[in-house]
Amino acid sequence: MADNEGTMVIRAWSEPTQGSTIRARLISSRPGSDTRVVEVAGDTDQILHVVRRWLDALQASDSSTA
Repeated sequence: MADNEGTMVIRAWSEPTQGSTIRARLISSRPGSDTRVVEVAGDTDQILHVVRRWLDALQASDSSTA
């Protein structure tokens, strides 16, 4: 098992009545925190931004404990 780990669950769906817009709810945890973070995103770029930010935080946490 890794020294620093986090979890992200992404629930994504398409809304055909809204021009097939993709939406998502992203639930994540971060190393050293018992708190879960719930975020919503309304398009692909927003989803990718949230995932990238979470991965960057995970990587920063890993390098700060090394």
